[in-house]
Amino acid sequence: MTVSKEKDGRWLVEINRKGLKRVRRRFATELEANRFESDYVAPHIKAVERDGRTLKQVVALWFKYHGVNLSDGVRRRRCLDAVAAALGNGVAVELSAEAFVDYRYARLEAGLSPKTFNNHHGYFSSMFERLIKLKVIDYSNPLDGIDFVKIHERQLSYLSGGQIEALMGSINNGCVNESTWYVAQLCLRTGARWGEVEQLCFKQLRDGRVTYEFTKSKRTRSIPLDAVFYAQLLEFARGKSPNDRVFTNCIGAFRRAVMRAGLSLPTGQCSHILRHSFASHFMMNGGNILSLQKILGHADISMTMRYAHLAPDHLLDAIRLNPLAVITANDSHSQPR
Repeated sequence: MTVSKEKDGRWLVEINRKGLKRVRRRFATELEANRFESDYVAPHIKAVERDGRTLKQVVALWFKYHGVNLSDGVRRRRCLDAVAAALGNGVAVELSAEAFVDYRYARLEAGLSPKTFNNHHGYFSSMFERLIKLKVIDYSNPLDGIDFVKIHERQLSYLSGGQIEALMGSINNGCVNESTWYVAQLCLRTGARWGEVEQLCFKQLRDGRVTYEFTKSKRTRSIPLDAVFYAQLLEFARGKSPNDRVFTNCIGAFRRAVMRAGLSLPTGQCSHILRHSFASHFMMNGGNILSLQKILGHADISMTMRYAHLAPDHLLDAIRLNPLAVITANDSHSQPR
């Protein structure tokens, strides 16, 4: 029961219902307790009764009020629609945690990777949070309390110096499309995503710097270039108007160059490996993690921290401060005989 009498004669109201903030309050009389319970729960019941919109209708509202403004909004909407359909496209407010966990089990059993499912989970949960913030819906997030699938962290792959030389040699010797070499060079020199470089316009090259616009984070960032390479780049783009693209599409040529170079890359990282390689070598060569965040355009430092372990002095205190190091320093007879 929600309302119950305690030993001291007071009346306890304990509400723990889906969609409501949990509450425990005590009142002097049963009448006061029942009145509080009614006033607290009634608005929620009315909201549920009047909101019969389906999951797909909620997705459409999210896209209209928020998703349309995202750089990947159309792609994300397709994902949300697919999840809504797989969940049976029922009334959104009636979506239960159990139903979503059952859906998760089925998708993982069917072979979907935990990381991909976590992405879908995050999209769906953030959709509800955004609509709550915009007051489009007045019930709580149905996915609150559902944990993401735990994934073993893996070290990000990157190319060694020798592999980079082999790749650039493969591009030089086998690519007819000259854009391929310059796009790869810019990715390795600035940590940019392949698409950011491939779509570069001539006006984005100014004063020895390249400025990336329409980025994933929707923030522009300008990065200086080596003077010799910058001169080569301007020569390659000679005759272009400010709004002309500097390069032609060349991702296919790059992928073939990777194959010719004999490089085995993780699935989905063919072009992104250049960005990882820039960031990894930046840290291994003593770069600052905050500078790297600005160069890569990460809004959240936690994304950049994935590369922190590659710094030359990362966690070196483990050598100096471990208990055996202290014992050894104080004991001249610590070595076995």
